[in-house]
Amino acid sequence: INIGAQMKFVNLPLLFSVFIVSLVYIFYWRGEMIIESKNKGQESTQQVMDLFRQRDQHLVDDVLNMDLTNLTEVDAMYKFYKLTSLPLQGVCRVLKRIGGHWLDWPTLNAHAIDGDKFVCMDTFVDGSECLVYSFGIANDWTFEDFIVKFGCSVFAYDPTVNFPSKRGNHIHFEKKGLAEFFSSNMNTLHNFQKHNGHLEKTIKYLKIDIESHELEGLPEWLSSGALEAVEQLAMEIHLTKLHEGPKFKGLVSILQELYKLNFRLISYQVNLVARTMRDKHYTLMEVVFMKDTVWNHER
Repeated sequence: INIGAQMKFVNLPLLFSVFIVSLVYIFYWRGEMIIESKNKGQESTQQVMDLFRQRDQHLVDDVLNMDLTNLTEVDAMYKFYKLTSLPLQGVCRVLKRIGGHWLDWPTLNAHAIDGDKFVCMDTFVDGSECLVYSFGIANDWTFEDFIVKFGCSVFAYDPTVNFPSKRGNHIHFEKKGLAEFFSSNMNTLHNFQKHNGHLEKTIKYLKIDIESHELEGLPEWLSSGALEAVEQLAMEIHLTKLHEGPKFKGLVSILQELYKLNFRLISYQVNLVARTMRDKHYTLMEVVFMKDTVWNHER
């Protein structure tokens, strides 16, 4: 009996040690499996993106290598519509639709969602500072109200509506509009950045919906350098008036300049509410450009 008790006394610590070692091994093995699985997932995602980037390359080359001197206005029109209808798939990993609401007014050409914006979320969860500029609000805050959930500060502008200067803790509003000139209620993008103390800061998302005035403003926003610190540029483009001629060579040149700044088209959708057409093309469209230097040059 004494010998058995001694053996029992000796085996309990041994069994306990074996149990602890087993647990450590199991958790270590499980951790290694999770890390390995995560690495394989990242490698697979990168392989997918690389395939898309290879397929996209000729579209990028088409824009960057365009010879505008020999391009007629009609050729430029067809070229622009074709290129903008083919957004690149190898720049953004996670593209999400934010905001918008269903419009079913009797006077509309069609009933559809309006006011929604596509956003690449790749850098919205990396802990970096998030600044969003939004020009053109009307009465729809659905985009701005949701984007602040990612810790963003929103600077919103619209000269046609009245709202308080603060909307919650993270949305600032001013009754002014975006243009290529300065006036009592209008200003340039560079001046807005300067006034807000953001000349040295990155604007993660720049939303512009200013009812065709983007066509006059884009050359100034490019020449002033205001777009250099912008990661994503989202615009509703209004092209109806350019068909009077047509006059598209300037717009194709702007597209080329955006690509030279490493912007790449990542999203395109026709405005289905208006459904305006000229020369067999929809003339109102939502486009999003994203800087190609944000993440995809790093492995």
